[in-house]
Amino acid sequence: MVALSPVALFGKKAAPPPPAKTEKKSSGGFGKKAAPAPAKAPPAKFGGFGKKAAPAKKAAPKKVAPKKTIKKAAPIKKGGSSAQAGSDLSKWYGSGRKLYLPGGLLSLDNDVPSYLNGTLAGDYGFDPLGLGADGNVDNYREAELIHARWAMLALPGIVIPEALNIPGSYWLDTGKVFLDGEAGRPEILQNPVLFAAIQVVLMGAAENFRQTGEGPAGFVPFKGKFDESAFKGLDSLNPGGPLDFFNVASTPEDLALLKVKEIKNGRLAMVAMLGVFVQGLVTAEGPAANWGKHVADPFGYNFVTLTAVERTPVL
Repeated sequence: MVALSPVALFGKKAAPPPPAKTEKKSSGGFGKKAAPAPAKAPPAKFGGFGKKAAPAKKAAPKKVAPKKTIKKAAPIKKGGSSAQAGSDLSKWYGSGRKLYLPGGLLSLDNDVPSYLNGTLAGDYGFDPLGLGADGNVDNYREAELIHARWAMLALPGIVIPEALNIPGSYWLDTGKVFLDGEAGRPEILQNPVLFAAIQVVLMGAAENFRQTGEGPAGFVPFKGKFDESAFKGLDSLNPGGPLDFFNVASTPEDLALLKVKEIKNGRLAMVAMLGVFVQGLVTAEGPAANWGKHVADPFGYNFVTLTAVERTPVL
């Protein structure tokens, strides 16, 4: 009984071992582990390469993005330039503006007239004769600006024709050459009466429009056609609008800075025209001829040698 029972038990247990052997085969068989291993390995490898390839392609746009931000940095520089222009205005306007003498030598309270308060372009506080004390500072500024513009037009009109050696280019002889018909042009183009009439009509119309603040309809480059209302409400001295072809005074800050540049260049042109008049009376030659001779012989042809008086020594 006892021997049978273990045999029977062993037989019962022996029957199950075959499946256990299969388990051993399965466990010992590398098929299950090897099968999943190769099966899992390929997808892991393929998936790994797929995931790495995708970010590698996405990495290129990430490198391009900084380039776009660098291109957008240009507007930041523009903002800086406008800020710089705004800081430049404090040099020419207001209580902190530049004066006609270096800082510390003049006092706004004691040395600068109260009517020169820094609101006008190019106000350096200079009025030694006190002309503006009568309250007509704006009228004086208008006259100064008109004369400055005429001087800026006249100076190149005198120097350039003389440098090109055009007949009648010497400004003291221009009228005589035209009246004598020696300009080498058709009769109608050297008739002084005709040119005087044209000048009176054109300048009279321009001055009338400037005084009334109105203007005719017309056409200008880069802006096209405009009507009479384009000039209403504009400044009579610096109208802008249709006359600002290139939009150089598109902002109030730009206009304020351009006013300073215009009056400074205009004052320089008026001083240069005074020099042209004096040189013409002293040397009987134009500025281009004077300049050419001075450059050829700086020490022999200058103001001192031309104005020097020859004297014989007396013992």
